[in-house]
Amino acid sequence: MKYNSIIISMILYTFFFDVQSEEYLTMKCDITEELENNHPAKSKNYVEKKISIFIDRVNLWLSDIPYHKWKNENKESVEKIEKKFEETEKIIFFNFYEFSENNKERLEISFKITFEKLGGFLNFIKFYHDHNNKVYFSSEIRGQCFEEK
Repeated sequence: MKYNSIIISMILYTFFFDVQSEEYLTMKCDITEELENNHPAKSKNYVEKKISIFIDRVNLWLSDIPYHKWKNENKESVEKIEKKFEETEKIIFFNFYEFSENNKERLEISFKITFEKLGGFLNFIKFYHDHNNKVYFSSEIRGQCFEEK
């Protein structure tokens, strides 16, 4: 029994150390739950599927699309976004806001990602906003992530 605890601790430490130290990291995530407007989604697009999550500490980015790919595919939107990457010892928080114009008055889409580094838990919520910046629809996935080797 004590031997199993040591092995589990070593595995968790190795995972935690890698997530802590890498500038660029790709995680494979098994999606276990999908919600729409805070209720179980009727059509499950992601449950029991894997998605990739890209951690890019250099560009302060956390998303299901690598930063450089997003930037190349959304050249007209680069000036219309705001993002916030915050990292603690245990968690990475990422907030993304895309506005309809460069003046950043009208919010179109936003998302919030919370990633727990030690256990690999992922919570990814995307919000769609109306012309008054009010959320009219939200889509959320939750899952478990592991470093892609």
